[in-house]
Formats: sequence, C-alpha cells, structure tokens
Amino acid sequence: MNDENDFLMRQIKSFAEGLGYMLAKKKGAGADDVTIVFPDAETSLVSYQQALLQEIKTNNFDAAYQLLESWRANRISQRQYLRLASWLQERRFDGE
Repeated sequence: MNDENDFLMRQIKSFAEGLGYMLAKKKGAGADDVTIVFPDAETSLVSYQQALLQEIKTNNFDAAYQLLESWRANRISQRQYLRLASWLQERRFDGE
C-alpha cells in the first residue's frame, strides 16, 4: 500500500512531523542542530551555579549574566533561568 495515497497514514505522518517540530523547536526543514527542550524538567542547578561562579572569578558579574543569557534560549527552562538569575543577583549583592 502506498502511504501517500492512504488518508490515515498521511494524517499520522503529518501529526508526527508537527510533534517533532514542536519538541525540537525547529527553525525550518533541514535544521541540523536541533535541541530538544523540556521546559518543565527540573534538574539540579548546582552545575550551572558552579559555572556561573567560575565565570565571576575568571571575568566578572557581567560576563556571568551574559553566560546565563546564552543558556536561556536552549539549555534551561524559564523557571530555571529565573531561579539562576535570582541566585546570581543574591551573589552580586552579598559580595558588595
């Protein structure tokens, strides 16, 4: 049976492509570097905090904020971003 002529198979294929697009946040067809982001996934922030502290020691707070912003789009969820930004702000004012 030809899948392109079968109505149900076309619907399933279309649904699967749409789901893949939503999960991968693809910019368009043929995107090679696709990052899947699960926005509600709760992971430990310790490794991110350590990286931010290292960035502060190596450079400064502005560089740490830039690093955090670079993670915002595809590495961490909105909730994680807000928690890390708040944590970073606390570090900044505790040190001054």
